[in-house]
Amino acid sequence: MLAVPLPDLLAGRVGRSWVGFIMVMLFMAACSARLPANSNPSTHVRAPSVSESSTLTRPLVDLRTEVKGKILLHYVADSGDQAEWAGKLKVGNSYKVAVDCVGSQGTMMIVPRKGWKTVRQCSAGFGTYTVDNHPASTPEAETLMIKAPHGARWAVLAVQTS
Repeated sequence: MLAVPLPDLLAGRVGRSWVGFIMVMLFMAACSARLPANSNPSTHVRAPSVSESSTLTRPLVDLRTEVKGKILLHYVADSGDQAEWAGKLKVGNSYKVAVDCVGSQGTMMIVPRKGWKTVRQCSAGFGTYTVDNHPASTPEAETLMIKAPHGARWAVLAVQTS
């Protein structure tokens, strides 16, 4: 029998194939899961992960405590049955819009002025946007529109920044 030193064995074709075989087997063993004998794969339903379920059940952020400035508009749709809303406000040079949305994995559309909109995932949590209104020597009337996914609870706040 021919004796081959271990470094030569690992460096050669035979050594690489055995190492590869062992790695594949370890990978397959780590990725496999044993199902109960009476289980039917078609009846399994994926349970929400911890992050998904906590996003759906967390309370709305109180935007008045998170965003500083003179409040121009504040609205909370806490029942989950209001998918669209529009509010009027008077703004100067710029203002900040803060939103929060819970109870849905859909998207929320924020339209703070004609010709400008943004879309965000409802599950993304609280966020703010700065809307510039240059040049505005006097306050102008704006309509802020919100379109939320069905079943979502949401809040919007607009504050004057300049």
